[in-house]
Amino acid sequence: MTVPGVPLHPQFDHAVLIHDDDAALVSATRRFVARGLDAGGDVLVHSDRSRVAALKAELGSDPRLSFGCDEEMYGAPAETLFAYQRQLASRGSDARELWVTGTIPLGATTATRAAWARYESAVNEALGSFPFHALCTYDARTTPPAVLAAARATHPVLDTGLDQVPSREYRAPADFLADPLAQVRQAPRAAPLLTTRLAELDDLAALRSLIRTAGRAASAVSFDAVEDLIHAVYEVAANGLMHGAPPVSVKLWASLAEMVVEVVDAGPGGLDPLAGYRLPDALGAMGLWAARLEVDDLVIDCPDGGGCRVLVFKS
Repeated sequence: MTVPGVPLHPQFDHAVLIHDDDAALVSATRRFVARGLDAGGDVLVHSDRSRVAALKAELGSDPRLSFGCDEEMYGAPAETLFAYQRQLASRGSDARELWVTGTIPLGATTATRAAWARYESAVNEALGSFPFHALCTYDARTTPPAVLAAARATHPVLDTGLDQVPSREYRAPADFLADPLAQVRQAPRAAPLLTTRLAELDDLAALRSLIRTAGRAASAVSFDAVEDLIHAVYEVAANGLMHGAPPVSVKLWASLAEMVVEVVDAGPGGLDPLAGYRLPDALGAMGLWAARLEVDDLVIDCPDGGGCRVLVFKS
């Protein structure tokens, strides 16, 4: 189904089912699986580990039908999004369509639920160029109203239980990021642990060392997480120097559980807040895409007065 204003692959759709009884969920899942198999696609049904066996018994078997565990597939939003993107890219242009249905494991905190809502919105940008069909299911009996509102705003298609129709509440990804429902993360209010400025690309090597030393001293995040953050900040800062303008200001905050870096360039601004979500082509710039692969969240803000501010989060 095509949706005006959204650049989709002809065989891409991202639908949501909001149900209030188990029978509606089972019926919609059965219908989705049948559609995928009838279309000649590969179908993946995912759920928490306790329900996978029951789903297998309910839906039967087919060589093109597989099942996945949420505990293994949905560790963190950015990690999950780019795992799907790399899987779809590796399948090639002639591969069968991929059909995926299940419930996003939203987590117990408001911040975690908001992160998964932003994931749902980013699916339309990061996966929209692939032959990919998704039916995301939300139980209205147990899901907070704000999460349901975000679900309606992040899916171009609404599954009514009988049909699929364009969602009148859908917001394009850039618009959703500006909506309070997205709860886009902000920089910590405390004074930063580290502040430095970069004047040229040669300063990037020293920046790596500064972040590594400060991060390991003040945070309990893993060695690998610190290195991932360093790689991401390197790409962001290099982008600011090459496509924005120096000086580039860098600030670092570190708690036991998380590290946050802010990078602000002095250029004209105008960077797309969704930059780095789409898979680059062979000649495309890869810096921000590579940065998003490494971290939990990356937020781009370009004020009207110029300059671009990028926040990078890693736990």
